[in-house]
Amino acid sequence: MLHYGRSTTEVETPRKTLLVWVMLILCALVALPARAQFVPPEPIGAGADPSLPSGYETEAWLVYTYEIDTTGAVVNPEIHSSNGVLQAEQSILNQVSAQQFRPAMRNGNPVKVFVGPVFYTWIVDKPRELSPDFDAMYQQAWERFNAEDYDGAFDLAAQLKAIPGRSGYEEVKWQILAASISSRWDDTAAELSHLERAVELQTLADGNRFKNPYIERNQYLLMLERIHSLQLERSMLADAAATLDKMIAIGAGSEVTTRAKEQHLASDRQFRSMPDVAIAGELTPIYRGGPGAWETRLSRGVLRLDGVRGKVDGVMLSCAQGDQSLRFPATEPWRVPVGWNQCKVEVSGRSGTRFQLHQLASG
Repeated sequence: MLHYGRSTTEVETPRKTLLVWVMLILCALVALPARAQFVPPEPIGAGADPSLPSGYETEAWLVYTYEIDTTGAVVNPEIHSSNGVLQAEQSILNQVSAQQFRPAMRNGNPVKVFVGPVFYTWIVDKPRELSPDFDAMYQQAWERFNAEDYDGAFDLAAQLKAIPGRSGYEEVKWQILAASISSRWDDTAAELSHLERAVELQTLADGNRFKNPYIERNQYLLMLERIHSLQLERSMLADAAATLDKMIAIGAGSEVTTRAKEQHLASDRQFRSMPDVAIAGELTPIYRGGPGAWETRLSRGVLRLDGVRGKVDGVMLSCAQGDQSLRFPATEPWRVPVGWNQCKVEVSGRSGTRFQLHQLASG
């Protein structure tokens, strides 16, 4: 099912050892009056979303966009970032280009719309190993890191990221290196982002019951503990709770998980005593040169966003019961509809934009 408007996420059921993760964000190309009636495009036929063939053994992930013109044809498909598997890129682009839609309509007239970014990930359950070239440079990067030459380690990390066709295992290793460098530079936002990306791939593998993990259990728990700690430091209590749930599922009785539980309870008590809890947010680029995005789960139903330095294009409330666009700027705090739960806020706009999201005590 396609969603037109702000950010939504769709996850397909994996086929044995293969998993596809797709997120669609679709926006009109031209700013039009808010009251104008808009009907989103609809796919023609029952064709599946673009995907690699069953049995494809090379791991691949990419981010792409395209447009749907006034005839319903796909135009200007473009891949903005990937791990450099050219065969996978061409296969996805060919399938995207072949799609047909009933065009979007505005007040009865067909209009052109922009689709994306679309995130596509294909991972495979196979023994994990580093390629010789990646492994050699990776070891050099850690040698620089251990010598406290963080600039040198960063330069090598940039070269590692540019290696075409790197596997999911190599991506996880790279994210761990990047997180470690960010930690030494006291860039906790970047550190959190890198750790979350590494854990994301392991989470996808766990969800698909892979026998070959990307991260060994003990290291996985320690990484989750660090993510949990960073989330608590940033007052992201609901995100931290979700991370703690993962830790409990992996190692309920472990010393690491017990330590995280105690830290969480202390933060929860402090959170409940505060009438206004602010989370510092920053829009990070979805791909190089592209728009920025940020999201967090909510612990309270009354919130506002202020202190914007940059440009916010939109704010979306996404809950288990549905999505709702939030007017921004707003003169009054936003309120989550009664009965809605499992909510998060998604903010989009210019990459690098900073702001504060306040969660307010009701009443």
